Amino acid sequence: MRKYLSLLPVAALLSACSTPTAHFPSAPLPSTWPVTQAPAYVNKVWWTQGSDNVLLNLLATADQQSHDIRIATARLQEARAAHTTARSLLFPDIAAAGVVQRGDVGLTYGNRTINIAQGELDASYDLDLFGGLKARSKAAKAGAAAAESSLEDVKGAVRLEIIAAYIGLRQCQQNLASLQITSASAHDIADSLREQWQKGLITEGQWRTADSEARAADMGVSRYTDACEQYINVLSVLTGDDEMALRETLTTPGKMPTLRHTEAINTPMPILRDRPDMRIAESNLTAARASTRSAQAALFPNLSIGAFFGRQDTSVGPSVDVWNTAATVYWPLLNFGRIKGQINAASAREVQAYEGYRLTAIAALADVRTKWVALEQAELRARLADADLEAALRRHDEADRQYRAGLTPKIAWQASHIQLETARRALTDTEADRSLKAAALYRAQGL
Repeated sequence: MRKYLSLLPVAALLSACSTPTAHFPSAPLPSTWPVTQAPAYVNKVWWTQGSDNVLLNLLATADQQSHDIRIATARLQEARAAHTTARSLLFPDIAAAGVVQRGDVGLTYGNRTINIAQGELDASYDLDLFGGLKARSKAAKAGAAAAESSLEDVKGAVRLEIIAAYIGLRQCQQNLASLQITSASAHDIADSLREQWQKGLITEGQWRTADSEARAADMGVSRYTDACEQYINVLSVLTGDDEMALRETLTTPGKMPTLRHTEAINTPMPILRDRPDMRIAESNLTAARASTRSAQAALFPNLSIGAFFGRQDTSVGPSVDVWNTAATVYWPLLNFGRIKGQINAASAREVQAYEGYRLTAIAALADVRTKWVALEQAELRARLADADLEAALRRHDEADRQYRAGLTPKIAWQASHIQLETARRALTDTEADRSLKAAALYRAQGL
C-alpha cells in the first residue's frame, strides 16, 4: 500500500500533462459578406409587425399547448435533473440507517431470544483528485445548456411553421375567392360562345376551348378548397389545438399578414451568437471535451473517505456507541484496454463535436446568404406582379368603358375581368412568398 501511495504525486503530474488545454475553435467566417456593419436595432419580436390578432393568438396558444414545445421542455427538465445528479457527486454523501432485530443469534448469547436495535449515520466523500467527477458535472451542465438552446430552436421552428401555414391559409382563401369569380366569368363566356356556336357564328373548337377553361377553373376552386382545409388542420396540430377550438377563427377569410424585413442583414458574429443551433453545437463540444477528461481521469487512483457513527441497544447488555473511519484507494492496474478504449471513444466524439461545430457555423452563414438572396428575388417578383396588376386594372377599366359605350361585347369585358383576377392571384402569391422569405431570413439570423 505504501508503494502505491508514494506514486500519487507522480500520477497527479501525469494527469495534468495528459489533459489538453481546451481552446475553443473559432467559427469560420467568410471573407465577403453583404454588409459590413451590424444594424443599430434588430426587432427580436419581428412577427408582431404586419400580423393580425388571429395569428398572434395562434402563436400564443402554441407557446402553451404545442406538443413539440412540451416535449422539448420536458427534455430540458431531464437534462437539468441529470446535471443536478452529476453535480451532487462532488459533495459528501450522508445517510441515516436503522435496524431492529429479534431472534436467536447463536451461542454468543446462549441461544436466547434477544432484541437488537441499532441506528447509525454514514458519510462518504470522493476526493476526486484527478477531476473525473468535476468533468462529468461539466459535461452534464453543457448537456443542459444544449437542451435549453434546443428548446429555443423548437420554439422558433414551430413559430415559423405556424406563420408559414397561416400565410398559406390566407393566401389560399384569397385565391379561392378570386378563382370563384374567374370560374363564374368563364362559365358565362362558355355559355355565350355555346349560343354563338349553335347559331353558326363561331366554330365548335372555340366553344369547346372556352368550356374547357371553365372546367379548369372549377377544378382550381376544388383544389383551393381542399388546400384551405389542410392548412386549418396543420395549424390545429402545430398549436396543440386538439379540440379545434380555433377552427372558427380560421375558416373566416381574413387579411394575409405582410411581413417585411426592414432591418439590414446582420454581420456574421452576431448571427452565430444568436442562432440556437450554434449554441447547441458549442454546448455539445464542451460536453465532449469534458467527457474526454472524465475518461482520462479513470487511468489514475481514486481516493475516497468514509465514516459512520451509531448506537446499539440489546436486551442482554448495555447500550454502546459504534463508529468507524476508512480511506479507500482504487487504482485500475490491469483492465485489458477497457479504459483506453473509453478514452479513444471519447476523443473520437470530441473530434465529431469539433467538426460539427465548424460545419454548423459554415451552414448557418450559408443559410443566411441563401435566405437573403431569396428575399431580394421575392421582393423583385412582388414589384413585377404589382406592376402587372396595375396594367391589368387599366386594361379592365378600358374594357369596361368600351362595353358600357356599346363598342365591345360583354364577352370582351368578361375576358378582361378574368385577366384581372389572374393578375390579382399572381400578386397574392408573390406577396405571400415575400412574407415567407422575410420570416425565413429572420429565423436564419436566429431571431
